[in-house]
Formats: sequence, C-alpha cells, structure tokens
Amino acid sequence: MNTAEFARKLGVSQKTVRKWIKHLHIPCQKNEYGHYVFDENDLPFYEEIGKQVKSGIPTDKIDIKSLQPRKGKVRKMVQATDTIIEDKLTVIMERLRRNEKRIEEKASEVVTYQLLQHRQEIDELQQKVRYLEEYIQKLENEKRESIQEQPIVLETVKQPRKRKKLIGFLF
Repeated sequence: MNTAEFARKLGVSQKTVRKWIKHLHIPCQKNEYGHYVFDENDLPFYEEIGKQVKSGIPTDKIDIKSLQPRKGKVRKMVQATDTIIEDKLTVIMERLRRNEKRIEEKASEVVTYQLLQHRQEIDELQQKVRYLEEYIQKLENEKRESIQEQPIVLETVKQPRKRKKLIGFLF
C-alpha cells in the first residue's frame, strides 16, 4: 500500500510517516518511482512508534532497536538513459501537438457554428425589416387613397335653437 493508505490506517498524516522514516533512519521499501511501499506487517512497528510519540517521547529519543525490525527489500531505482528520456519526451511532445491541433480544430468548429448562427439571425432580422417596410408602405398607400377618394366635407355646426321670447311676452 502507498503512504496515504498506510498513514490513514495509522491515524496520522503522510508527512508524519515520512518524517519517522527520515528521522529514525528506518529502512523502507520503495517502488520504481521512489515512493514508499508498505504492507500489513509494517503496521505494528509504526503503531509502536506512534505510541511512543503520544506518550511524550521526543522523536530523536525513540528507541527503535527494541522494536521488531522491519522485514523489507529495498529495490533499486531504474536508471533511465538519455535515449529513453528522449523517446518519452518525443512521445509526449507528439501527444501535445496532436492535442493542440484538436483544440484548434474544435475552436474553429465553434467559431464556424457561431458565425452560421449569427448569419441566420441576421437573415431573420432582415426578413422582418422587409416585412415591416412593406406593411408601412401599404398603410401609407391606403392613407393616400382614402384622402383622395373622400371629398372634403365641412361639418355644419348646429347651433342651439333660440327660444322665442315667449317667456318675456307672458310677463
């Protein structure tokens, strides 16, 4: 198991486990990437270290000789040659170029789509403007025709009837 899982089982942080390994000079198994590798058999050893730390013993005073030594193998790290590194770098650079090309193509597709959408909206708006212009022209023609056909008629205002001086005659 890796350092994170091991630390979780111990109830401490990863940094604490790495600190114990470094300060107490505990031989520890590593994988090909240089990360510590633990198994279930290592748990009691580190739990005992944790108990000593919790009891107040400083890290530099912890007695690991009285603890059961760890049974582990130290693997040699694989040394990469320049050609291996160059080959991996070439592969990575090629993948990077392909990804950049795909991103450019996708961006181009998006821009093309947006342009087509804008063009369609512009066409729709132009069609509405043409319709409104035709409608306005029709209304103006109808107005002109109605003005020309109807003769001008002045309204006669009816004045209220004058009362005869009948009332004055009676009195």
